[in-house]
Amino acid sequence: MFLTQTFIYTLTPKFDILISGGGSYARQEYTNFFTNAYSHKDRIGFDNLWLGFIYTGDSIADLIPQITFQTAVVQREKAINQTKNFYLKSQSLQASLRGYSDPVVYSIYTGFGYNQSRKFKTLKIEYGNSIYVGGNLSIILSPKITLDLGAEQRFQMKQKINGYQNSKVRSIPTLSLGSTYSINSDTAVSVNASFGGSSASPDSIFGISLWKKF
Repeated sequence: MFLTQTFIYTLTPKFDILISGGGSYARQEYTNFFTNAYSHKDRIGFDNLWLGFIYTGDSIADLIPQITFQTAVVQREKAINQTKNFYLKSQSLQASLRGYSDPVVYSIYTGFGYNQSRKFKTLKIEYGNSIYVGGNLSIILSPKITLDLGAEQRFQMKQKINGYQNSKVRSIPTLSLGSTYSINSDTAVSVNASFGGSSASPDSIFGISLWKKF
């Protein structure tokens, strides 16, 4: 289970500051090798903090361009029995075009994710970089309700551990389906489900988001 909090602070009509942090809850279940007794360990903790910006350009043929950049200020990761904080080791850059044609709001985007290697006591892990392209479609069903659709194709580069390759380039296609309900002009709630299209992607991810304008 994951919890992510995102803040977008508008400095100018074209420039926003983006701050995002996340934590998670996980349960590790296992059977004692000597007694065959079932047991488990619960973990609740902080995972990451990202900082970035969103730049919105002038419209191009009724399309609004945006550039989003983020860098991971800190990421807390675990390998074998060591948990370690990593600073400024991951960055992402995304370019998108957003448009509107009644009753549809749509966007297309492409991006690049960069990962530096992680050094633990006995391991050096190179996660590999990623590139992706996708699109989103929101159909306005009523003044308060939209139907949200999305599709993305991501390629994850090969991973290495201590210099030895342990994965190939992976194709990760995903489809998403959801809906957003506007409670009022400042508050909205959305539900979303995404489904993986290959063995390299999660089978399904379900999420609930609360949007609040201050």
